[in-house]
Amino acid sequence: MEMQELHFGHRRVCLYRLEQGSAPLVYSIDYHQNGQLLLEACRQVDCSGFNLLTISGLHWNQELSPWPVETVVSRNDNFSGEAPQWLPVLTDEVVPAVERLLGAPPSWRCLAGYSLAGLFAVWTAYQCGLFTRILSASGSMWYPGWLEYVQQHESVAALDGVYLSVGDKESTSRNAVLQTVGERTQALAELLAARGIPSKFELNPGNHFKNPPLRVAKGIKWLMQQDNKS
Repeated sequence: MEMQELHFGHRRVCLYRLEQGSAPLVYSIDYHQNGQLLLEACRQVDCSGFNLLTISGLHWNQELSPWPVETVVSRNDNFSGEAPQWLPVLTDEVVPAVERLLGAPPSWRCLAGYSLAGLFAVWTAYQCGLFTRILSASGSMWYPGWLEYVQQHESVAALDGVYLSVGDKESTSRNAVLQTVGERTQALAELLAARGIPSKFELNPGNHFKNPPLRVAKGIKWLMQQDNKS
């Protein structure tokens, strides 16, 4: 396995080349660079056949929030709605640079994320067509205005699969907004399915912080399996 590292301002990008030729490419947005942990989790669930790119070092609450909202979790939230500024960096700078290193275009692209990055991944499908498979593990579907947004808009991307998961303890939060994450994640999965988009909702054991790499790996495996259904 070969790993190459790039930097785009404060953002760290690590490419793990596992396959040769035109293989699927998973772009995973992580709070910390955890490529090795994610790949180990993929081995645990018997998932292979793709190349992996991890993106870390983002200004998390700012660059992954689609629009500004008031304080939700703590007084230091700072959900400033800078996703529209970060997305062009991803699509116009990161993606071309990385795929030049691969030497062959990917057979398809997946954008994966955990927590707020999971929300960003799904939101991206409503902004551009670059990523045709979306993975949101324990995604922040509680985000104010989000479910209403997807009810009123159609995705730009021609989606071949959307995987959504949440922990079974996440809806027991004391925070009234966070309590809605389970029902809103399931509602999104049902909405996508009704629009003819292959989608899966999975309930995992534990709270928001239980084994993120494994939850992402399970989503990658399901999205990889969609190749057998096309």
